Amino acid sequence: MNPFAAGGWGTRSGMAPSIFGALPTTTIANAKTMQPDSVLYKFTNCNTTILNCNIAGPQGRTVYRVVTESGAPSSTIFKDNDNRNVAMVNWQPNAHVEIRGVASRQRVRDWLRLSADQSKRVVQVAGIEYAWSPIEGFICLYKLQSSAPRVLARIGRAQDVTLEITQEAMQLGLLEACLVATVLLTCGHNVD
Repeated sequence: MNPFAAGGWGTRSGMAPSIFGALPTTTIANAKTMQPDSVLYKFTNCNTTILNCNIAGPQGRTVYRVVTESGAPSSTIFKDNDNRNVAMVNWQPNAHVEIRGVASRQRVRDWLRLSADQSKRVVQVAGIEYAWSPIEGFICLYKLQSSAPRVLARIGRAQDVTLEITQEAMQLGLLEACLVATVLLTCGHNVD
């Protein structure tokens, strides 16, 4: 199910859920061109779903793994290179998320909440509100309360799902929150 489906946007029968075009377009600076020092992460080796994949960093080296264990199909765990749990999503009975050092255990719909006008998903990290909105073929992250918002990260989809994140976003401690949001926004599960 499309995570933006709460607004009534469904999928055509027989087609995979779309992450693009699900919400109205917003104009934000640099959606099509990111800063030259941005870092690209690719979600690769998906085993039928992004809920089982590797996340490759800029040199193509796996830096995180997303694992949905067969013994606990209702949980998805994000692990770093040292095999430490970085984040976890429990899918049943309602989706809950927890991200080490970023978000205590809470419902996904509260952490990645749909805005009142249903045009974006709002997330709070370190006391600052950010929004994920579809813009020019990407799902883009920007500071919500900004007079001149610019894209800090963007999710794309070609052969693999990608997350491109700026150095500014990395310094703000947004990397792991963005990786988890990427999976939640592209996995097809209902997050509400």
